[in-house]
Amino acid sequence: MKNKYATEEQKEVKKFICLLLGLILIIVGVYFFTRAFVTKDLKDSGTDSSYTAGSINSNMVIAGTMLNRSEKEYYVAAFSGEDTNISYYNTIISKYVGEEKSLKVYHLDTDNALNKKYVATDEDASTKFTSLEELKLGRFTLLKIKDGKVTKYITDIEKAKKELSVEK
Repeated sequence: MKNKYATEEQKEVKKFICLLLGLILIIVGVYFFTRAFVTKDLKDSGTDSSYTAGSINSNMVIAGTMLNRSEKEYYVAAFSGEDTNISYYNTIISKYVGEEKSLKVYHLDTDNALNKKYVATDEDASTKFTSLEELKLGRFTLLKIKDGKVTKYITDIEKAKKELSVEK
């Protein structure tokens, strides 16, 4: 039943409401289309997503910043997280850190992309370097740092054990 006595204002309001409803339907349609075909998460909307909380490991360093730690004297143990002897290296470091008067030991992961340019190729590790750019780390390297300068550079695990006073 059409109202023949509708004013122009009423007709404009009806057009506006129809236009608004049409626009809302288009937006809802685009939303569901995007969820279904672009992000493909429409079917999985009921599943619970699990997140892993991030954490900062204060014992890790990168080569570019290893000389400016807050301690006056400390060690940096550089080795690959993929090395087959990683548990052996960690055991030695854990024994040393467990001692009463031990210095802080930082770990430098040679697999980290930021450390790759400091890793020696073909065992060309150099104990003679004057700047950080010349540093080449071996398979296992223990650096003793005092007042922001490298005072000892050890690539032999047995010498590192002696330095840390750790007996197997």
